[in-house]
Amino acid sequence: MGNYLNSPTALEKKCELHYHVNRPARKIAARNEGPPNAKLDNLPQDVLCTILSKLPAREAVRSSVLSSEWRYIWTACPRLSFNHNDDVRRHGGKPNAQVFVDHVNEVLQKHRGKAIDHLEIKFTFQSNLTYHLNNWIRFAISSQTKNLALDLAPPSDFLKHGDHYRFPFQLFDKESVSCLECLQISFVSFKPPPAQFIGFPNLRKLDLHLLNTTRQDLDTILCSCENLEWLSIVRCQLKDELEFSRPLSQLRYFRVKHCNNITKIQFHAAKLSTFMYRGDCIPIALHHSIKLEKAEVIFHDLTFQHCTAALLDGLPGVRNLTLEFTFQRMETTWVLDSRRVFSQLRHVQIVMIMCEEDEDKILYIVSLLRVAPFLENLEVHLDSSYTLWFAKGGPSRLDIPACGYKYLNLKNMHLTGFRAANSHIQLLLHVVENAPVIDTLTVDTCERLVDLRKTEKIKPGLRCAALDTVRFRLRESLQPGAKLYLL
Repeated sequence: MGNYLNSPTALEKKCELHYHVNRPARKIAARNEGPPNAKLDNLPQDVLCTILSKLPAREAVRSSVLSSEWRYIWTACPRLSFNHNDDVRRHGGKPNAQVFVDHVNEVLQKHRGKAIDHLEIKFTFQSNLTYHLNNWIRFAISSQTKNLALDLAPPSDFLKHGDHYRFPFQLFDKESVSCLECLQISFVSFKPPPAQFIGFPNLRKLDLHLLNTTRQDLDTILCSCENLEWLSIVRCQLKDELEFSRPLSQLRYFRVKHCNNITKIQFHAAKLSTFMYRGDCIPIALHHSIKLEKAEVIFHDLTFQHCTAALLDGLPGVRNLTLEFTFQRMETTWVLDSRRVFSQLRHVQIVMIMCEEDEDKILYIVSLLRVAPFLENLEVHLDSSYTLWFAKGGPSRLDIPACGYKYLNLKNMHLTGFRAANSHIQLLLHVVENAPVIDTLTVDTCERLVDLRKTEKIKPGLRCAALDTVRFRLRESLQPGAKLYLL
C-alpha cells in the first residue's frame, strides 16, 4: 500500500518514546531481573499490540507462548496480514491452498468481534475459494476495517479456465461502506453494483491491479467515492476511454501503468498534484488540474514531437515534468504542431533510449524547449550506443531557424550519457548560447539513470578526450561566473 498507509501513527510514536525513555533503566534492571520477556511485560498493552501488529499473523500467534500474560494479546492486534507465499516457503515450496485458508479462518475466528484497522490477504486466486473470500470480506465489514488489501494473483491456468474474483458490493450496507478508507485489490472484476449501493463515501485511497471492468461500471464506483485522494490503475482491462461523468474533486494523486487498451484519459480533478503514466501515446486531457505539480510520463512508440505535443495539449499547467521515451523516433522538425505553451513548466527531465538510427538527432528536442518559456531546470539523460562516441553525423545548431527566441529563465542544465558526438555538442552549445542567465552546466559521460543495467566501464582516457572536445568552447560561451562541471 506504500507510505500512504505505513506512516507512523501516534501509537507507534508512543511506543518509540517509551523505548527511548526507559532504555537506561531497563539496562540497569536487567542485571537483577529474570527472563528477557519480563521486560516486555512491563510495556503497556497498546504498545505490545503495536509491536505484534508488525509481525505476520502466524508469528503473532506464536508470541502467545512467551508469557501467560501474552496468551491472548495477539488477538487484540489491530493489523492482520496473511501471505500464502510465506506458507509455501515454510512448507518446503509445496503450495497448499487449503492449509492457508484454514489458517486464515482460524485466526479470524479468534479475532471475531474485535476492531481490525488493517486486513491484508495475499494468495493465488482459485474460483473454488470464492466462498472463503466473501467470508473474509464479511469479517472485515463486521470488524470495521479501515484498510483492506486483497492481493490476488491469477492462477497459472487462468487463460484456460479462470476468471477474476467478482468483488461483492452486495455485502456492504450503508453503515459498513462508511468505515473503509483504503482499498487495494488485485485480479478482481467490477460488475454492475446493486442499485442500493451508495459507494464508499470515506474512501481516500484506491489501488486497482489487474482489474476487469467496463467504463460504465468503473465510472459508477469512482464517482461515488467523493473523498478519493489517491488512485492507481495498473494492468487493467478497460478497452475504452478513461473518462468520468463527475469531477473527482479531492483527487491529488493519479497513476495509470501498462493499461494498453485504454484509448483516452480525460476527467476533471481540480486538486490533482501528481500524475503518472506509462504506456502507449494516447490523448490525455487534464485541463482543469490547475495545481498539477508533478507529471511522470513514459511513452512507447510514435515520435518525440508527437508525444510531446500530446502532453502539451493535455497537461499545459504542469510545473515539473519527467518524460521517458523508449526507442523513440525523432522527426526532423524544429516546431511542435501545437498552439499552446507550458505556461507553468519550471523543471524538465528527459530520459531517452533511442533507436540507433536516430541517435544523432538529439538536437531536435529544442522543439520542446521552445514551448517552455519559463523553464528553469533542464535535465537530459541519454542511453547511447558505443558507436556514438565522437560521431560526426546529425544537424548543426546553425540549421535551427532564426526567430530571436531565447531561454530567458533557464538557470541549470544537466546532460548525462555524453559521448562527444556532434549532436550532443551542438545541443550543449545551442543551449548556452541562448540562455543568458544560465548559472550551472553539468556534462557527464556516465549514463546515470541506466548504468545499473550496464556493465560497460568508460576508460579514463576516453572520458577525458570526450570532455576536452567541449571544455574550452563551453567556458567561452558561458556567462562570467557560471559554473561548469565536466564529469
